[in-house]
Amino acid sequence: MKLSNLILISIAAMAIFYIQLWNPTIVTPLYLILLGAGIVYGHYKKDINMTHISSFIFILTALSPVIFETGLIDYMTPAENKLLQGTMIYGIQLLISLAIVIVLIFRVQLSRKLSNSPNIQLTHFDGVFHWLYMYTSFIYLLALLENIAWSYFEMKSWTFIYDNFEGLIYIAWALCCGALLTMMILSAREGGTQASRAS
Repeated sequence: MKLSNLILISIAAMAIFYIQLWNPTIVTPLYLILLGAGIVYGHYKKDINMTHISSFIFILTALSPVIFETGLIDYMTPAENKLLQGTMIYGIQLLISLAIVIVLIFRVQLSRKLSNSPNIQLTHFDGVFHWLYMYTSFIYLLALLENIAWSYFEMKSWTFIYDNFEGLIYIAWALCCGALLTMMILSAREGGTQASRAS
């Protein structure tokens, strides 16, 4: 099967699955589990590129639930100040997403700092993941601006991003999982780091 077909099947399957769930308390842990599976599988196949890509995304993505669920930033207060509340929620998520973009853009250089493996190199998938997180960063920025318009300027009809926020983010997560699954399939078919270079 061609790579393009594998990617389409993987992405379609993940998108359909995520859209059916539509619940952040389910989707976020599931996303982290799939990223964790990528880490484990990459380590098992000795594919340093897959391991590092999955690890970087996992660690930074896990920051968001850790920050919010442990109360490091209590997004439930002050409930009366919707501007501050929305700025905290979307601002932190935007910063995390931008951090993922930067890490993924410089992934090869960072991987070489962390490991002496001669197999660390730019893969075709490196060109996919940072664009997905550039998209999520754009969504978080729009959500932040929309919240300002809604809460500060009283533009109460501006709720498009708010009403569709989960779905807009889940699209990127589904694409990310689809790309990761494709990496795993190629690694299984062709073996190790050669798979991550295949096109």
